Amino acid sequence: MVEKKEGSEPELSDTHDNSIEENNLIPAQARRKWGVFPAPPTEEPGPPPDGGIRAWLQVLAGHLMCFVTWGLITSFGIFQSTYEEMLQAAPSTVSWIGTVQIFMLLLVGTLSGRASDAGLVHEAVLAGTLLIVFGTFMTSLATQYYQLLLAQGICIGLGMGILYMPGLSVPSSYFKAKKPLAVAIIASGAGSGGLVYPAMAQQLLPLVGFGWTIRSMAFVTLFVCILINLLLRVRVPARKSGPLADLHAFTELPYIFFVIGFFLVYWAVYFAFYYVCISPPSHIVVSLTTNHQIDLYGYTYASFTSLDSINILLITNGLGIPGRVLPGFIAARFLGPLNTAVPTAVSVAIVLYCWPAVAHEHSSLYAFAALYGLVASAIQSLFAVSLAALTDDLSQLGTRMGMVFSVVAFACLTGSPIAGAIVQASGGSYLGAQIWAATSMLLGAGFLAAARVSRTGWVLRKKV
Repeated sequence: MVEKKEGSEPELSDTHDNSIEENNLIPAQARRKWGVFPAPPTEEPGPPPDGGIRAWLQVLAGHLMCFVTWGLITSFGIFQSTYEEMLQAAPSTVSWIGTVQIFMLLLVGTLSGRASDAGLVHEAVLAGTLLIVFGTFMTSLATQYYQLLLAQGICIGLGMGILYMPGLSVPSSYFKAKKPLAVAIIASGAGSGGLVYPAMAQQLLPLVGFGWTIRSMAFVTLFVCILINLLLRVRVPARKSGPLADLHAFTELPYIFFVIGFFLVYWAVYFAFYYVCISPPSHIVVSLTTNHQIDLYGYTYASFTSLDSINILLITNGLGIPGRVLPGFIAARFLGPLNTAVPTAVSVAIVLYCWPAVAHEHSSLYAFAALYGLVASAIQSLFAVSLAALTDDLSQLGTRMGMVFSVVAFACLTGSPIAGAIVQASGGSYLGAQIWAATSMLLGAGFLAAARVSRTGWVLRKKV
């Protein structure tokens, strides 16, 4: 029976029958002084249940959390094309809004993960979801570039960073043997959000305009955020956090190669997500009679309407759902995460190298979107599990993950603006940016292969 603290609300367990309390999966928890959030347990709850209604409801909460974070991020292509037209701004300028959002998520997420260590999961999740909803409503009112950067880039990005790590840690604590499946279902929330938000834009933009389209997205986000706050229930007690950095990790070759590899991967991976659905304004399309070097990608897209282009983004994000689930299954059952990540990164590079060649027909561009959505989502899903395979002392995993997040945040911040600057410098031709992204991805695959070899040696059949 939970002891009643001074100044707290009366406990249900003070009055109900003991036999009912004994049947609960998780002991009754005291409420905080506010009477809103249940306090985390004070005793170890035992081994993870690895199933049950409560556990799978946490997976649903995690799925919804990815829906409003990575789902919005992978949908930025709809905002990219809209803002270019609305603000008459260069692609590289507009893409800073989206990259600042990812930067805030990864960098703030490194720090906010400590909220779960301190037993403040519910408070962090509430603060994060409020900022996301508020930022989305403010975006609907924005008409200037700086307003969009503050509302969508910084406010929503900050909310995502506060929400992401604490919201992810709770479902993971309920599983052991089924953890790869649970994490895959959670990660597929990015694909779900990446389908819903662009579909809303496609249907609503021509009917109600930009403002009410974004407000409609904000109401959907509000509903999802309410569900997240209602569903999440902390299972494990608060614990002492480790150090912010483990500098000794940078003396280990596998870790160094891994950090460089995923920096290069994330430097390139969001370029296609942001730019594949753009309908460039006609003034950037150079006549084939005056410039034989023009990239036919921009020329082909000049015949796409903005709404048609959203179909490309829907396909890319839709294939991201199986793209996030299948690699986890293959890694856990057959190859290991790092062995799976290397050929996956090579596949992404090959698809990017093929991008300029498929722009002659709309159907081939749809095929590119499907393939890219599949393989690009796969490499993202293997990020965290690959690092775990390189970490001997799992007590250091959180610290080392935070360090990689901080480095990768700068890759996400600068990658798409660099690609946009290349497009702008090339007079609207995408060829240079496409080659840059593909080469960066291929170099990333090479460094991941180096991490694997430095970890295991030249042993082929080694699961890692």
